[in-house]
Amino acid sequence: MVAALAGAGLVAAGRWDAAAAAEARAGAAGGQGVVVSATPLGDNEVVICLVDTSRERLAVYVADARRSRLRLLAVRDLSADWALSDYNNDPPLPKDIRARAERGGQGARPPSPAEDAGRGGPPAPPR
Repeated sequence: MVAALAGAGLVAAGRWDAAAAAEARAGAAGGQGVVVSATPLGDNEVVICLVDTSRERLAVYVADARRSRLRLLAVRDLSADWALSDYNNDPPLPKDIRARAERGGQGARPPSPAEDAGRGGPPAPPR
């Protein structure tokens, strides 16, 4: 986690490039169960996501070079999320794909708008 936050310090100092991103990832990858992802948002901001794999937590920060600030956006305990099979997904859902595969690929087309409307889900994309 220190490496990721140090990477954010590089942003605050006005130095964020591919080398700085690699440096932040390398430091965190060798850390104690922390995975980091740093995504530049233009020239002055970077979104930094940290996943603590041992505590199953996600923390999201924005590093802003213009104001020399690191801002915590969100923290989430992910442990309950792993119990979900699907959530907030567009069709076809994993169970639908599994059922189609078990039928030997029959019915592999997306549901028609009428079929989809009967399920109460969002409309199917146009064909």
